[in-house]
Amino acid sequence: MALVELCLLSLLSPQEPAPTTAPTPPAMATATPADGDDERTRLLAAERAGAAAGVEELAALTQASEPAVAARATWLLGRLEGPAAGERLREAATTSPHAEARRQALHALLQKPQVTAFATGVTALGDDDLEVRTLAAQLLGKLRRPAAVTPLMALVEHGPRTTDRAATDLQAALCALHDLGAKEHLLRLATALHDRPAKDVGQALAWCFQQLSPQLDATAQTTLLVAVLDHRESLLRRYAIGRLGELAVPTTASALERRLANETAELRPLVEVALAQVRGLDTPPPTDELERALANARGLAAAARARWERMPPQDRLVAGAVAGAVLLLLVVIARQLRRRAHAAAAAATAALVAPSEEHLEELAAEAEAMAAAAEAEYYEDQDGGDVAEDGEPAEAVETDGWGEPIDAATAAEEADLGRR
Repeated sequence: MALVELCLLSLLSPQEPAPTTAPTPPAMATATPADGDDERTRLLAAERAGAAAGVEELAALTQASEPAVAARATWLLGRLEGPAAGERLREAATTSPHAEARRQALHALLQKPQVTAFATGVTALGDDDLEVRTLAAQLLGKLRRPAAVTPLMALVEHGPRTTDRAATDLQAALCALHDLGAKEHLLRLATALHDRPAKDVGQALAWCFQQLSPQLDATAQTTLLVAVLDHRESLLRRYAIGRLGELAVPTTASALERRLANETAELRPLVEVALAQVRGLDTPPPTDELERALANARGLAAAARARWERMPPQDRLVAGAVAGAVLLLLVVIARQLRRRAHAAAAAATAALVAPSEEHLEELAAEAEAMAAAAEAEYYEDQDGGDVAEDGEPAEAVETDGWGEPIDAATAAEEADLGRR
């Protein structure tokens, strides 16, 4: 059961959120000579120029009235090299009137992250568009500037909340705070997302706790984990309960007992396991062999669970695959052993009911005697003749009227008299 439990733990363990994929480039604008000197004609000319396109011309087109033109111009601007192109790209990320153009600018900045884009990322955190805020948080996390902790915390605590779609901006902010090592702000993060919940942030929050909380000292870590036992995100509660059981601090028993009365049916067994681990420090060592074996089994299970919690997602996948292969191999071996046992039992049963060799020899002798008797009777019935000892019919013997045999001379005389 412990092996099966380890295989199933990966389904409930928090893992690193998947990164946001980059959008496809905007469609190329088309224009005809009849359009005159409008925005589309200018964009088409700049695109045909390629690397020789003017930076200022593309920067002006990022402010175009048509969203498609502005997005395409921003994408072209991001492909140019040089400090002038980078400066105009940072301006487009915050000043373009179209959200798609701002997204293209931030995507280009993410491809070539530079410290000069730090202020742009901070400003973009306050954008009205969810994807722009997500890209800005990713940019700040990639730049790894300690000063980004404050604006990222402001986004988590006071930023807008979404109810109809996943809060990818908060997910990116939590990942960026993890990259910045903001372990001192974990309680503020949990409190902000408990008081003002957002959609689909539980995994990112639990993953952030899982990576950063072990970096705190034992006392601060215990206090933090006890404080989030009542959090609304079940993944965070699950990690906190398991980690408290691993730390096994006796003073946390009362908090776990209170949580046991209010926890859901899904996590209540985990609370019981954590309580058993915590209380095990105050109980005397078992004296009975069975109790000692059970205690060792619980300790091994707890150690395996703790090790599983610390494993990265890739190692969990490998461990799950190996465990599944071992289980399949054990099932195949058990079936083969069962078939061999059935075959051996059938052979033993057949041997018990089979006749012995002595009995078979007696039956063969009786059959031969019966065959010989039947053959003798057959020859005896032919012509009323006798049967010789070797089984051949005996020669006929002439007899007189009284049934007595006569010799050959007497028979000849009688035959001669008859002819006369």
